[in-house]
Amino acid sequence: MHKVAVMVSTYNGERFLREQIDCILAQTGVDIHLYIRDDGSSDSTISIINEYVAGHENVTLFQGQNLGVGSSFMDLVYRVPNDYDFYAFADQDDNWLESKMRKGAEALVNEEGPALYCSNQILVDKDKNRLGLRHKEALDCSWMQIMCDNKISGCTMVWNRKLQELLSDPKRRPSPQLLAIRIHDVWVGMVAATTGKIIYDKDGYILYRQHENNVVGVRKTSHFAEYKKKLKKKQLRCGRSMLASTIAEKFGDLLAPDVLAKMEKYGSYKKSIRRKFSMFGEKEVYKHTGETALQFRLKVLLGLF
Repeated sequence: MHKVAVMVSTYNGERFLREQIDCILAQTGVDIHLYIRDDGSSDSTISIINEYVAGHENVTLFQGQNLGVGSSFMDLVYRVPNDYDFYAFADQDDNWLESKMRKGAEALVNEEGPALYCSNQILVDKDKNRLGLRHKEALDCSWMQIMCDNKISGCTMVWNRKLQELLSDPKRRPSPQLLAIRIHDVWVGMVAATTGKIIYDKDGYILYRQHENNVVGVRKTSHFAEYKKKLKKKQLRCGRSMLASTIAEKFGDLLAPDVLAKMEKYGSYKKSIRRKFSMFGEKEVYKHTGETALQFRLKVLLGLF
């Protein structure tokens, strides 16, 4: 039976947490160890988790300061031993179908290199009434799409030990600044897409709950609203270019030459006006961001890419 480490970052999750933990521990066909990191909860989340720690040998709790969702999840990646067959993220407020982890393990079992599995999701409201699949068409899991506008949700991710070894390598870890604007699922997806492969499952095995307290959920924002927010808050700027430069720096030795060249170009575009102008012809980029050529070029000129 495959050994699987499931990682959950909690933050004031008392409302749905018991349901989710029960679903994770009830997975069939795999041997689950649940690792939870609490990111500074002030409600009864810690008490709930401690009940499971006391009653289950395969539940481990880490407590620490509030890091934010991206860094909290990646702190778990760094803490969990690299001796499991497969690894997975889980959100604190979803419900898993009992076959979720088995489906991921089956998809990855014959992969020898770094590999990531991800799937669709079944949207439900706060009372678990089904609203249909989140994605009607297969997701684009290319590195370009992940860099520009990631569609892969961390709560569907399962990956193998080869990818875990890369993600947890101290020399290859991203900065907290990057994880604040391009969170854990973007980073893990980008590493997988550039150094290995991604397998997408069009079916869903998660009841993805939409409610008013989602830490991360299904949201839509206009490009104008995005620009406005970035102009107001310096720390939110340049997420894509920062991601590209970090991938080039941390994984350059494993990237295909053409991919490395793109990462270095996107990561260094702000160094001169000539480099900014050279970005104007990157049609693939704004095709994947959903922006017009004018919107993309404005973003580049303002140093917001």
